[in-house]
Amino acid sequence: MSKDSIVDASKPSAGRMYDYYLGGNHNFEVDRQVADQVIKLLPFLPKYIRLQRWALQDIATELTENRKFDVVIDFASGLPTNDHIHYKVPKGTTVIYSDYDPVVVEYTREILKDTPDTYFFHGDAGKPEELLNKPEVQKILGGRRKVAFVLWGVSMFLNDEDLTHAVQYLYEWAAPGSCLVFNAQGSDVDLENPAAVKIKKIYEQSGAVIHTRSLERYLEILAPWKPDGKGFVSLLDWHGLDALELGKEDLEAFEPMGGGYGGYLIK
Repeated sequence: MSKDSIVDASKPSAGRMYDYYLGGNHNFEVDRQVADQVIKLLPFLPKYIRLQRWALQDIATELTENRKFDVVIDFASGLPTNDHIHYKVPKGTTVIYSDYDPVVVEYTREILKDTPDTYFFHGDAGKPEELLNKPEVQKILGGRRKVAFVLWGVSMFLNDEDLTHAVQYLYEWAAPGSCLVFNAQGSDVDLENPAAVKIKKIYEQSGAVIHTRSLERYLEILAPWKPDGKGFVSLLDWHGLDALELGKEDLEAFEPMGGGYGGYLIK
């Protein structure tokens, strides 16, 4: 996303558009106008975005109750409303959120002001060292490096260089046994699909360049992180979707757009 557009209410923000898709109210008219253009091309998109966001609740439970992590560090968090990670983790779990948009950061500090063990910082997902090296974050962690990282809903907004740097830095920083939960957005998208071409152009005009990749390319970038035994799961199967969420027409429309995949990777 263009740095010039982050706090400018006259320019759309991909993060605030995401909030609009979720039905939130922390967005501006310019965000709604551009998001509505996308929805005209993909009418089912708000449903899919909600399902993608709800996956974070599954992730929170899996990381803390099943994998026993007591620290979760989430990058490009967006607004942590009542469907986000800290609502589902056991008491005493440390949750560290971050986002690139200062407007989101300010809103969130109000939302989380009385929430124990939950913190929010300004940070660029492509430069995780900026977050992890903050003195405040180091104090919160108290030397803990066996942690769970979450990179969810941001990968297609990072170019290969920044994404490679981010996942490599996290691997080198983390202790053995750490986990990276990763959303391979837009995997194998059909770039011949007219809707895909139009949506990519809309985002680029708003300052947010979309980077599409094959799942194979994502796996190359993510190495040496290793997917667990389940590997990457299509997000269209992540929740065991049925007609109450995405109907047959939704699924048929979404398939050529690249549903994306989610997975747990281990150091």
